[in-house]
Amino acid sequence: MSLREIILQLVQIAIFFAFPTIWSWITTLLPWWPLDPQSTLNILVILAVTLVSWLLGYLGIKSFLTQLRTKGLAADVKAA
Repeated sequence: MSLREIILQLVQIAIFFAFPTIWSWITTLLPWWPLDPQSTLNILVILAVTLVSWLLGYLGIKSFLTQLRTKGLAADVKAA
């Protein structure tokens, strides 16, 4: 794996785990967000976003570790 691939995957995993906070922040900024912050439906939406984000983050970590095991860190280095 190249350094670029490693960095991109780690950033992607970080975004997956940070997305619930980003989502919450975006919904407070949008004046047209239709759901009341204290409503049950809004809480369920935030819970669903959180669970999906964490699942994608977990799968991203699993994929990243699998690629590290198969490709290794020095796959792009050629013998001189």
